[in-house]
Amino acid sequence: MKYFLKNITLLGLLMITTMVIVLSSADGHADPYYLRFTSPEQSGFILGTSKAAQGLRPDVMHEILKSDLYNYSFDISKSPYGPKYLKSIQRKLSAQTQNGIFILTVDCWSVSTRESLPDDAKNFIESNTCVGQMNLVNQTPNFKYLWNHFSGHYYKILAHSSESFLHDDGWLEVSLDMDASSVNRRTKSTLLEYEHYLSKYQFSNLRFQYLVKTIDFLKQYGEVYLVRLPISEKLMKIEQRLMPDFNLKIESIENKTNGYLDLTHQNIDFAYTDGVHLSKSSSKIVSAQIAHWIKKQQLFKDE
Repeated sequence: MKYFLKNITLLGLLMITTMVIVLSSADGHADPYYLRFTSPEQSGFILGTSKAAQGLRPDVMHEILKSDLYNYSFDISKSPYGPKYLKSIQRKLSAQTQNGIFILTVDCWSVSTRESLPDDAKNFIESNTCVGQMNLVNQTPNFKYLWNHFSGHYYKILAHSSESFLHDDGWLEVSLDMDASSVNRRTKSTLLEYEHYLSKYQFSNLRFQYLVKTIDFLKQYGEVYLVRLPISEKLMKIEQRLMPDFNLKIESIENKTNGYLDLTHQNIDFAYTDGVHLSKSSSKIVSAQIAHWIKKQQLFKDE
């Protein structure tokens, strides 16, 4: 009996040790969010949903602005503007930050909610996600995230995904076939989903208020810029149906920021993987364009 218990104990310890080693090896291939909760406190942000997560590259912007930026964007269900996202941003920001640059990407989805009571924060969708529940956002390894929020099976940690990779600076690189038939297939499917969203989503005054609160908080630490990223023309029509006065709402708070750049006037100039997200080649161009615009805004301010 003692021999049996000894073997069972050793086997249990071996399994636990193996599990800890596997979990500790999680990197940017394993999960599209994990590294955002293991990286250190940051002094500059790119914020928003998956459009920003995939579309904006801190490395490209750094070359132009000579300022550190971290892409702390997630997706439409995790990081619309609201109390949970703001709290996570506050935890992630270094209190010693001075003269930081903060790029807040905005669209109608980031200030809307699918709940029947659009201003009821208790029922906001992100409350039950990693953004809403993780109070440790700078810990490595972050076992709380891996235990409660890791997306998929743990074998994915060892079987590196060839489709997506989360870089150390927070940019989510997505590698998909960009031939016309693949893009058309994904675009058709994605736009059908967004058509469905039209019957579910509605503008939330509370989310809009928290966009303003996020601006006010970050203004204490540097410059805040609002950016509306380009999208396919078909998605643009859907967004206009959801919120035709979106730009008027953003322009009403523009004076709180260091500027608002609306890139939807250039929708046809860029390529998209699915009608929503910029392709890798276009993300590089758009990132550089935004960085050059910020640099001009800074020069104009200093004159």
